[in-house]
Amino acid sequence: MRAQELSPSADAGPSEFVPGGGGAAVLVSHRRVTAGTRRLARLYAVCLAAVDGWAMAVGVSMSGDAMLPGAAALAVVVLNASGGLYRTRRSPSLLTDVPAIFARTLAVAAVTAVLLPHPVAALLWAVAVSASMSLGFRAFVYAAVRTYRCRRTRPRRALVVGTGGTSAHMLDVLRDRGEFGLSVVGQVAAGRPAAAPVLGETPDLPALVRKYGIDTLVVVAEDVHPEHLDGVLRVSFELPCETLLVQPPSDVVPVARARREYLAGLPCARVDWRLRDPAARHAKRTLDFVVACLLLIFASPVLAVCALAVRIEGGPGVLFRQRRIGLGGREFVLLKFRTLKPADEQEADTRWTVKNDERMGRIGRFLRNTSLDELPQLWNVVRGDMSLVGPRPERPHFVEQFARTCPGYMLRHRAPVGMTGWAQINGFRGDTSIELRARLDNHYIDHWTFAGDLKILLLTARTMLLRDAG
Repeated sequence: MRAQELSPSADAGPSEFVPGGGGAAVLVSHRRVTAGTRRLARLYAVCLAAVDGWAMAVGVSMSGDAMLPGAAALAVVVLNASGGLYRTRRSPSLLTDVPAIFARTLAVAAVTAVLLPHPVAALLWAVAVSASMSLGFRAFVYAAVRTYRCRRTRPRRALVVGTGGTSAHMLDVLRDRGEFGLSVVGQVAAGRPAAAPVLGETPDLPALVRKYGIDTLVVVAEDVHPEHLDGVLRVSFELPCETLLVQPPSDVVPVARARREYLAGLPCARVDWRLRDPAARHAKRTLDFVVACLLLIFASPVLAVCALAVRIEGGPGVLFRQRRIGLGGREFVLLKFRTLKPADEQEADTRWTVKNDERMGRIGRFLRNTSLDELPQLWNVVRGDMSLVGPRPERPHFVEQFARTCPGYMLRHRAPVGMTGWAQINGFRGDTSIELRARLDNHYIDHWTFAGDLKILLLTARTMLLRDAG
């Protein structure tokens, strides 16, 4: 086991921000959003989309075709949505939206005009009508949003992370300009000396967010010590608030170009953790449940043969049950085919897996080498203890040990644990570096996509079928 070979790295720090210190469990709490805020955000997006679609339909209505306006309206709404033009922003700007709106309107109008008798006239009319109506309505909505934010009695509470000139400027701007809708509660130091009073240091972030009911975390990257930035951002995954990153951005966080904006002239972006989105979590869980059920059905003959072979070789007790740590630091019982009999329960919980254990018979060694001993974990996936793809779960004894020695290890529990994962398909299983494994697991969580899960599953299947460690 190579956990003792760890050395400080650029990731140093994240595990120190975990509430309760070293071996404490990470309790994942997703972003707190009130029902009213969610409804307003949805109403905002629906209204903009409806007007964009209606404007495009009016622009191409001269065609006389009943289907063409509807198709054009749908196309422009889809294009605008893919460009992030219906999301709420701290600083909505009509001038910023003009090029994007005009380009998408022109593209849809050009395709539509080709189908009409007078394409040039149809193109000019569609672009003029659609763009002017869309931009005019946006100007009204943006003004209404700024007025609402300035006059509402309970603005969103904000906490600024970082100490320095840019952070001080951000504090002054947010306090003076109500159109951003943020009320600054205070400032948190992040590895740099603070000239002004602060509410605490970065390890205090979870407690401060809970204490003051923080809705928005404003992370000023240049005023945060480089060794703390990645840790602060990764911990924000678990905080019940939105996170705005004032550039320069960290490589940890995938920030799409469509999500970039400006806050008092400073470039910033809302940190978009895809795995915190309820729709993404439901999609992942649906994939897990459907695929695990199908695999259990189709693999039932293989499961029966494995169980019979284990019973013949080692006697009663075909399944091996072991306590593991899953999502949010919660314990669950993991199922495997027994490949050897441990001396006692303490050995099972505290002894590291040895590849060529002398007590392992030919059947046990075959099951472990082919990973067939992991098949009963499909039932863990069906139950919701695990996912098909995610960081591999570890025993409580080793979780506590690695949390003290491996930077960022506890942050692996931000996502459901899995039967396979990004680290495993890249060769990190068994007696391999715990530090590198944790880095790959955290990278998977930071940049999660549904397509990425499918890719990992296909690579895992290839590895099992071809016995290819690559």
